[in-house]
Amino acid sequence: MKQVIGLFDGEIDVIRKIEDLKVEGYDPAKITALTKDADVYLTIQNRTEANVETAGPSLKEKVKSIFTREKPVKDVLIDFGLSEEDAEKYHKELAKEKVLLVTDEQHSGTV
Repeated sequence: MKQVIGLFDGEIDVIRKIEDLKVEGYDPAKITALTKDADVYLTIQNRTEANVETAGPSLKEKVKSIFTREKPVKDVLIDFGLSEEDAEKYHKELAKEKVLLVTDEQHSGTV
């Protein structure tokens, strides 16, 4: 299960947090930033060692959501490894162009 680090308004805040986490001993290869914004995606990808993934729905998911009324971004978050509760909590914020930072690591320090 992925551990949510936080939700951020933009790439600068995410990059700063990733750098802070590296200082705290986190492995940047185990940190992932999820975003729908392509520009934010590229900036984080180019300036950090963290993984960056898009939480935006594919064309297939958009069409599927028309008929099933499902929330494709929420489904992406669950498939990514977030709990149902975390996916429900964060999918609307991602739709508002925020960035979700998660890690695979369980760290003994506070985040």
